Amino acid sequence: MAPLGLFLISFFASLFSPVPGTIERAFLENDAGRLAELFAVQSPVLVSLPDPIAFSDQLSGVQAYYVFQRIFRARPTIEFFPETERPFAVQSAGVIFKARWSFVDKATQNQVGLQVFIFLKPEAPAGTGRFSWVIAEIKAERI
Repeated sequence: MAPLGLFLISFFASLFSPVPGTIERAFLENDAGRLAELFAVQSPVLVSLPDPIAFSDQLSGVQAYYVFQRIFRARPTIEFFPETERPFAVQSAGVIFKARWSFVDKATQNQVGLQVFIFLKPEAPAGTGRFSWVIAEIKAERI
């Protein structure tokens, strides 16, 4: 039983591995398009961000793209990095990726730090039979 469990963990880790890097690059490069590549297609994306962004809603992937495009334009990223201790929390329906995000609010010139929780779930595009990890939810809280 132990070898099977170890195999499953390494199998899912190999499938999951490019996703955190893509998320990190999207935030560091203020690239909403790269982030949008990971948004869920078959279900809404829940976005909930505190002040100074103060936004919370369920969006389509296209709507979430435009929201993050505006966020990145008004608040360029200074740093974005995964939590050092256990950046992933396994849930029954997916994985939560935890990271720190700092940006400058252009309106006030203040630096803001957030702890970000990105819920990733497996999604299989219709007719493909293969799944990929997609962003179903992005939440944050001020540090």
